[in-house]
Amino acid sequence: MDYSQIRYTFGVLNRRSQAYITDACRPWRIGYSEYVLLVELYRGDGCSQDELSRQLSVDKGLIARCVKSLEEKGYVRRRQDEKDKRFKYIYLTEQGQQARDGLLHISEVWIQALTRNMDERMLASTLQGLQRAAQNAAVLTWDARDGEMEG
Repeated sequence: MDYSQIRYTFGVLNRRSQAYITDACRPWRIGYSEYVLLVELYRGDGCSQDELSRQLSVDKGLIARCVKSLEEKGYVRRRQDEKDKRFKYIYLTEQGQQARDGLLHISEVWIQALTRNMDERMLASTLQGLQRAAQNAAVLTWDARDGEMEG
């Protein structure tokens, strides 16, 4: 297996995807991480910050910073759980809902560009492999004591 080529390929996809989305989101004044959070809220509005952290496989601090920024920009609002004040639920505002079609179109255009010249069989196989890789990545943790991956 050519690990060098795999590293390079994943790196290009990651960096170019972030750059494209960041540039395409300028009219909405949002960055890449904010975009990812909004897209997740479009899948299920009213998530807690902890749920968003788990669903996106990112740390709670990043979610808190993104939510704060999106709240200041008028895209989301936070509401505390009435029974347990530690839980905050994130809801899209009218402005956040209005941005939905435009923001989702960004990823559709990017995916169409990335999959150009792929036949249905190649696309299905690629998607299956990427889904498996994402499932694996979601549960893996690094154990610094013995330098091994766990999960």
